Amino acid sequence: MKSIVWLVVVMLALASPAAPAAQNKSSVPPQPVALTGTVSRVVDGDTLWLKTEGDGDLHVVIRLEGIDAPESCQVGGAEATAALNALALGRNVTIRIAARDEHGRIVGKVFDGEKDLGDRLVRDGMAWSSRYQFDRGPYVAEERMALALKRGLHAAGGAILPRDFRKAHGPCEGAPKAAAAVPSAPVGLAVATPPGGNLRCDGRTYCSQMSSCAEATWFLKNCPGVKMDGDRDGVPCELQWCPR
Repeated sequence: MKSIVWLVVVMLALASPAAPAAQNKSSVPPQPVALTGTVSRVVDGDTLWLKTEGDGDLHVVIRLEGIDAPESCQVGGAEATAALNALALGRNVTIRIAARDEHGRIVGKVFDGEKDLGDRLVRDGMAWSSRYQFDRGPYVAEERMALALKRGLHAAGGAILPRDFRKAHGPCEGAPKAAAAVPSAPVGLAVATPPGGNLRCDGRTYCSQMSSCAEATWFLKNCPGVKMDGDRDGVPCELQWCPR
């Protein structure tokens, strides 16, 4: 329960306007709000699930701050996912929370000890420093180095920025494949939004709440806490929607 209460406090803090800064010059700037836990799943090159400490079944979707990895259907998407998987899966990490995005995901920098995983991915050429208008993002120096040394996705030249890929091709159809199998779908926060279509993880977990085999299959692959595959064979709702 402690992690659940702490997460509620974090969400309220992110949603509340910042208090006026103290006028005392000797005041110490506030430290970033942080979560700690174990990475239980890597979704793609810049998204993962965190199993928070103190709760056996609370998983939170984390979007790495400051980087943009290739889309799952884009050239380099599988390589970027594998790179984050190698760095993060099963590791105890700390999330320095910056915000929540429009999909409800926590956005923050992910640290394994002193190692900034976003920095490492950009240095290795597996992601770009995220851009906003004229701001080239926090890892622009690391990105330039990876480009100059032809590391990772830059080895062959001509790698396309994910934002440009999305503008040209739209979002990937369906959901990205997980880089690592999860033995059972974790129960917890359903905050991820699919990259395409009208489906979203909205808290439904049972076959009786589905309307088709396609919908049940999407929920099983992408949403935490789903209870539709009792025999764990990868096929949901075999009696109701997906008979063999």
